[in-house]
Amino acid sequence: MLPWPFTEHRLYFPVNSSQLDMSNNSCPPLWMQSPSPASVATKIRLSMLSTAMVDALGGPPEFKTRFEYPFVSEMTENHNFEQEFFVLPPGTWTDDTSMTLCLAASLCGLPQTSGPGEFDEIYQLTLYNKWRNEGYMSAVDVCFDIGGTTRGALTRFQEKHAAGVDRDGILQNIAKGYGKDMYSGNGSLMRLLPVGLAYWHDETRAKAFARRSSVTTHPNATCQEACEVWAGAIALIMKNATATSAVNFTKLDLLAYFSNFPYTSYRLQALLSTASTIPSNVVDPAEREAWFSKNHPLLKLIKETQGPASQAVGSKIIDPSFPYHVPSAEKLSSAGIVWTSALAALYCFFATKTFEEGAIMAVNLADDADTVGAIYAGLAGCWYAYEDVDTSKQGEFWTERVRRWRDMLVKRSLVEEVAENLILREERLRKGGVPSER
Repeated sequence: MLPWPFTEHRLYFPVNSSQLDMSNNSCPPLWMQSPSPASVATKIRLSMLSTAMVDALGGPPEFKTRFEYPFVSEMTENHNFEQEFFVLPPGTWTDDTSMTLCLAASLCGLPQTSGPGEFDEIYQLTLYNKWRNEGYMSAVDVCFDIGGTTRGALTRFQEKHAAGVDRDGILQNIAKGYGKDMYSGNGSLMRLLPVGLAYWHDETRAKAFARRSSVTTHPNATCQEACEVWAGAIALIMKNATATSAVNFTKLDLLAYFSNFPYTSYRLQALLSTASTIPSNVVDPAEREAWFSKNHPLLKLIKETQGPASQAVGSKIIDPSFPYHVPSAEKLSSAGIVWTSALAALYCFFATKTFEEGAIMAVNLADDADTVGAIYAGLAGCWYAYEDVDTSKQGEFWTERVRRWRDMLVKRSLVEEVAENLILREERLRKGGVPSER
């Protein structure tokens, strides 16, 4: 969502990293980091929960300036909307999760929605508009936060739908108003997760539906492509993390997916791919990672902005308990633009080694913290999530802090209910159900 014109400045005292022991932030090589194996149901359940948790964690530092807001690692009250609404209690998720739940509900056709389910753009718009007008799928029963492009698209939908305009006419009208580059917000990427989760078994269909899910409010070509590449990443993780037999799939493979994607958006291509193709004779994992480290813009950025030398380019240690440098906004933007949000979320994923670390990194980027956090959390939840009783990868997802986030989440039962319905929908589709296209 695009930034709200409300900024609160607070005094910030950076920590002198020379006084800290930074040895515990060393991440294993990407080629040695594999996703936590779990069932399809577990991955869906916990990636949806992850989105809500980190969205809520990032609510308070939203709209703030990086390095001027206190370190965030626990759920706190959100004062950003108290002038228009009220102080939001700790654990309150925002529009990112509300729209994610609406999209998931549209795919499932939940009984209370009285809709067709599966894939229907008009049904999606109907539920988004119900959220805007009635607080449907809101943590506090009211829409207190909505992006400008989303608001405009829903207004056009409401007017044209009431006038009896058909599906194609409605979508064409929205595209006419919001198809230009100036409307490249992150509002469709932030809610995209359910599409990847529902259709991961058919990557081609997942990518196509991802683009269509963006067109409802963010028809700009870059927004569509960002959703397409993200859905493909979710599908790839799900395919490898839920396999019943051992699969050698690592973070380096996921980076290669982003790098090799056939981008048409020059902005996404410049941020997420290499200028040249890795030589065919470079096959050893360590050698491949060394090549990407020298050639991929994201890994080059991580190298530049992490470690003691990164202070020279504006990175800072923001709390003694957090063993990473946070990059400056000049080096890594967290503004509400789709390509900057995608890059920021991937930075948090590839620069850290656990779900908790990446989440804390994301929300402390400030600015559009809740959305960057939600985008990160959906993908990271797919990667790291496992049942709480599984101790084989203890700490990669479940930690005492993550359990506190879960326990403090407002309306957690609603998030879990939608996730369970999405699990049932995915299973039917994977076992032979054919999704309808309306």
